[in-house]
Amino acid sequence: MPRLDANLTGQSFFDLFVYSGRASAGYAQARPSDANPFPVLSTDKKIDTGRINFMQELSVPFGLGPLKLAPYGTVDLAGYSNDLNGSAVGRVWGGGGARASLPLSRLYEGVASDLFNIRGLYHKVVFGANYLYARTNVSYTQLPYLDRLNDDATDQAFRQITPMQPQYVSGPNGFALAGAGNPGSVYDPQAYAIRRLVLNKVDTLDNINVLQMDVRQRLQTKRGYPGLEHTVDVLNVGLSASYFPDATRDNFGHPFSFLEYDATWNIGDRTSLVSTAWFEPYTGGSRHYTVGAYLNRTDRTNFYVGYRQIDPLNSQAVSASVAYQLSHRYALNASASYDFGIQQALSNSLLVTRTGTDLTVSLGFTYNSLVNNFGVQFMITPNLVAAMNPNAMAGGQSGGGAQGTGRGR
Repeated sequence: MPRLDANLTGQSFFDLFVYSGRASAGYAQARPSDANPFPVLSTDKKIDTGRINFMQELSVPFGLGPLKLAPYGTVDLAGYSNDLNGSAVGRVWGGGGARASLPLSRLYEGVASDLFNIRGLYHKVVFGANYLYARTNVSYTQLPYLDRLNDDATDQAFRQITPMQPQYVSGPNGFALAGAGNPGSVYDPQAYAIRRLVLNKVDTLDNINVLQMDVRQRLQTKRGYPGLEHTVDVLNVGLSASYFPDATRDNFGHPFSFLEYDATWNIGDRTSLVSTAWFEPYTGGSRHYTVGAYLNRTDRTNFYVGYRQIDPLNSQAVSASVAYQLSHRYALNASASYDFGIQQALSNSLLVTRTGTDLTVSLGFTYNSLVNNFGVQFMITPNLVAAMNPNAMAGGQSGGGAQGTGRGR
């Protein structure tokens, strides 16, 4: 403190150029933990420094028929009164690239199925791409870690689990995870942010050459009684990947990474299947898979069951949750998660809620066996407040809440 920020977004000039910029100036006193668990990142150091930063982007968007193109150039100017070596430094980071988008669609009026509840299909596809080549005169490893990637709770969990990884993950992967603070490591959060083009963290910018590609698809149909039909997305599927021309420098010697997909199949208006995957095709690369099913009813009853696998953590968790309306006044929320990789129940929770005339009273219990933590919840909410947020009342919790437990988070 103090810090001053200014932003200008999407300013058009001459109906040709689009300009965006953000600037900040401030004085920082970074005070990472000096007690165990200690900081993991090598840039997370105690430091007092002033920082001035000015990032700009100028693009020229235009269309070639249905194809939308936007060549752009970007530059970031930053100055630090003290870097990690105790010296004043000025950094210039900049480059250029282009964004592209191509939407396509086709209507299949003759497609119909009573079994799958389909009356016509409208297929919509959007092909997207973003290419960026950028260079810098100062590596991120020389700069203090001021714009943090994680909030305090996530950072503390990261600091606690990192040195303990060899105890939970056998073999070389456990020691690789414990070395997440090494610059350029497969698991270095800052190197990951650079490769993913997270450009709003001033201290986490470096040389990069990457082409990001994605395909987003939707299959829509009409459902409902004659005359009361409504449009729904039967199937949503997204695919994406990143290509690194300078694979040795930017992607551990492999040209492709961040192979991802996400899919949602809305079998009915209140029943759906979901699945996601994230795959990095190199030794020790992260792999994350999920599949699950949702079922909800008009009385705010919700069911969820799902499976999640995270490698190299060897986490294979099955999660289930239910929000059930027992009666007009009473509701039950329960969730459980069991990890077959470590053969241990991760978390369990039970919450009973009574909705009275004036007050909503909830009593619940939680147990996390991974950290051997037992908790009690007791909450009294005036119904005026509860009415403003119906999801906070009994039965309003989403069935997917159980997905957030486990070692991989």
